[in-house]
Amino acid sequence: MLTGIPQSIATLITIILFYSMDFVLIRRYDKQRQASGSGRAWDFTFFIFTMVAILILQPIVIPILGIQIKDTWGFFIQMVGVLTILAALSLHIWSRVHLQHFYAERVEVQPEHKVIDTGPYRIMRHPVITSFFGIATGLFLINPALTTLAALIYTIWDFTRAAKQEEDLLTKTLSGYAEYARRTPRFLPRVWRSR
Repeated sequence: MLTGIPQSIATLITIILFYSMDFVLIRRYDKQRQASGSGRAWDFTFFIFTMVAILILQPIVIPILGIQIKDTWGFFIQMVGVLTILAALSLHIWSRVHLQHFYAERVEVQPEHKVIDTGPYRIMRHPVITSFFGIATGLFLINPALTTLAALIYTIWDFTRAAKQEEDLLTKTLSGYAEYARRTPRFLPRVWRSR
């Protein structure tokens, strides 16, 4: 298992990739938004940057918070983490490009909002949130520590809550959303179809 600086570098690369992609997508699609303001929630962004700094520095500054597996399967688990992050980033890009200007970090309904049920939204209601779960899981597998475990638990709690708020709002305000929610799983695609 790679520990210390390699874990910090892997976390830093993940964050740089994510925020670079996020910046490009916001620049591309925010100007098409018809709702007031930006899709960016700056207070949330500041909180995330603080959390990211802790995640990056922990393997170097406080390595005792992590588990170190000396066997080769520890490295294998880290590689599964890298693949999980790459898959999650791919899902995130696919979802955001497909959603375009309807994406926002906060729960809102925009003018001319409609149910998106194609692309990744055909197989799950919240693929962007699923990608966040994947990124947090991948970071935990790369650096199994109390900090990444806390980040994973927080990610699951916060985004599950946000998904519920979004579903409540869209069910009340968007024609056809309730039916879409009944037929489409929330976070993970169905492995088999029910009859």
